[in-house]
Amino acid sequence: MRIKGWEKISGYTYKGYSIVNPIHDAIEEGYFATVLNLNQVYKPKWDIELTTNDTTGVITFRILDNVTQHLLAKSHLTKPNIETLQKFREQYEMLVDDILEEAQSYVKKATTNINGTTGIINQVQSASTNVLYGSSSLSTTTPAHLIQTLQTLQQQIDDYNKKL
Repeated sequence: MRIKGWEKISGYTYKGYSIVNPIHDAIEEGYFATVLNLNQVYKPKWDIELTTNDTTGVITFRILDNVTQHLLAKSHLTKPNIETLQKFREQYEMLVDDILEEAQSYVKKATTNINGTTGIINQVQSASTNVLYGSSSLSTTTPAHLIQTLQTLQQQIDDYNKKL
């Protein structure tokens, strides 16, 4: 796979995410670049990787977090999908949009899990209200109910941390 003009993608910016330092390996089968998030003060980075499977001819386009190497987005392409820099740019923009949509969805879900009616804060407040003011229906089972609420809270925290 040869991407003509790969070095010219430096400076492509979409929604504040700018490509810099495009390079490729000696046999031009692996293409790499860094993406700077210009929206942040400390400029966090992503890594772009394009690699070819010689058997199938499929090109894997990945964007990874630079620090954790966590896969942020992935696409399988064919040579016609990126044969020009304009087509590459379109693919890049779609992957950035996918990452941003996923992040927005995740933030919305996390906020709901923390603040919503079934969220962590509400569960703890409900459990503490029952303990403090003595609900007659829970008076003999308050400790078990409180333990269950705390276990549920811990599970939600663990689930949240796994997604980070």
